[in-house]
Amino acid sequence: MIYSSHRLRAQERRLAKKLVWTVVILFGSIFFAIFAGLPILAKLAVGLSYLRKEETSVSENSISPVFAPIVDPVTSATNSGSIIIKGITDKDRKIIISVNGEKAAETETNDEGKFSFRNIKLSEGDNKISVVAMYREDKSVPTEFTVLFKKEPPNLEISEPTDGATIRIEAKTVIKGFTDADASITVNDHRVILDREGNFNYPVTLSEGENIYKIQASDSAGNTTIKELKINFAP
Repeated sequence: MIYSSHRLRAQERRLAKKLVWTVVILFGSIFFAIFAGLPILAKLAVGLSYLRKEETSVSENSISPVFAPIVDPVTSATNSGSIIIKGITDKDRKIIISVNGEKAAETETNDEGKFSFRNIKLSEGDNKISVVAMYREDKSVPTEFTVLFKKEPPNLEISEPTDGATIRIEAKTVIKGFTDADASITVNDHRVILDREGNFNYPVTLSEGENIYKIQASDSAGNTTIKELKINFAP
C-alpha cells in the first residue's frame, strides 16, 4: 500500500508539472500572437492587398486578344472580276483585306462586330485573300482563302463525227472530243466522264433522220462553251 501511495504522489507531481507548462505555453502563445503575430498578419494583409492592386492594374491596362475574323463562305472560283466579302468579329475593330499580298480595302466593324466589303477586285488566276482584324496596334491571325478568277470559257473541240455527217450502216456511233482538264462535259444534259487530259468518248444510238446533240463544257468559275452537233442516220 505504501508503494502505491508513493507512486500516486509521483504521478500527481508529473501531472502538475505538465499542467504548469501547458499554462505557460498557452499564455506565451497568446502574448506572441498579440505583440508579434498581429503585426506580421497586418503586414501580410497589406502585402496581399498591394499585390491585388497590382494585378488589377495590369488587367485594366492589358488589351484583350484580337480574334481572327470569321468570314462568310466565299466561292472558290468565279468569272467575275470582283467579289463580296462579309464576316464578323468583335466590335470596334478595323478590318483590313489584302489580295495577293497587297492591301485592297479596309473598314470598321459595326456595333454587332459585322463587316462587309462590296467590291474586292480580283486578278486573273488565283487570288490569295487575307482578312485581318486590328485593335489599336494589335492584329489578329489572318483568315486566308484563295479565289480563282477565270473569265475565259473552257476549250471544246469535237473530233468525231463531223457536224452534219451522215451514217448509213449502223444506228450507233461515238462522239469524241476534248476540253480543259479541269472542266466538265455534258451531252444533252447527260454527264460525260473525262480522262486526265480532258478527252471524252460518248456512245450514242441514232434515230432515223437528223439527230441533234447539245455538247456543253463548264468550268468551276461558271464559264461555259456550247456546241451543237448534227448527225444524220440514213440506213
